[in-house]
Amino acid sequence: MSRGALLAAALLLAPPALVRAAVPEHSALAPVIVVPEPGVEKPELILAQRTIERSWGPPESAPPPVPEPGVLSEGAAFAMSGIMPGAGQAYVGEPSAIWFALVEVAGWTSHYLFNRDASRQSDHAAQFAGAPSDSTSGWSIARWESAAPGRDPSKVEALYAGDRDAYYTVIAKDPTYLDGWAGPDPNTTRADFQHLRDLSDASSQRARAAQSFIWINHIVSAFDALRAARLHNLTIRRNLDLHLKSSWHGNGPTVVATLERRF
Repeated sequence: MSRGALLAAALLLAPPALVRAAVPEHSALAPVIVVPEPGVEKPELILAQRTIERSWGPPESAPPPVPEPGVLSEGAAFAMSGIMPGAGQAYVGEPSAIWFALVEVAGWTSHYLFNRDASRQSDHAAQFAGAPSDSTSGWSIARWESAAPGRDPSKVEALYAGDRDAYYTVIAKDPTYLDGWAGPDPNTTRADFQHLRDLSDASSQRARAAQSFIWINHIVSAFDALRAARLHNLTIRRNLDLHLKSSWHGNGPTVVATLERRF
């Protein structure tokens, strides 16, 4: 039998005066005594449970807690470096901010230069091949038709009008159109044209690699700023903080730890 059941049985057998003494009025189980009617040997005991309501935390109308002095926003540091590498590190006070910023500048400069080279080399290849309707071009329909009368130039004409890149690929790689190239050796002329296109493609690949490097710099800088902000906010005990700063000197990386106590 549980302790509650024993208490209830004892209260049923006890007189009302003892019940009032055993169960105070402010208890969670407040007894209600009913006066017995004549002829009833024992009083009837009714136990009424009292419900206690409690509210936890500050009320809804309370103002937000004031941040402790010296605490930096980790989310702000993460977002700032995600948008502009090095900005979050500068916000935290990390000397590595300049390196992330320099990498960002170098990435965008490389991306611009590689794109410029790809555009120039592509234009050079296009000038080398010329327009197919011009008989003096590097590749011409008239020269190609004269090598084998009865050929239909409609395909290359449609490609030149609608998709220049596909047109250049066809005249550079399809052996059917080799006779359209100028010069004593059409194979050599076509190889020179393909070399110019290869240079343009290589520059375009470098530009895409530079763009990927830029995005990687954004991601690395954002997480490094988040790490720096968390280390800055590291609390040892009340009014005592530990601040860590990392940097790179001539001999290698260095870490400076500072204990700060507020009075």
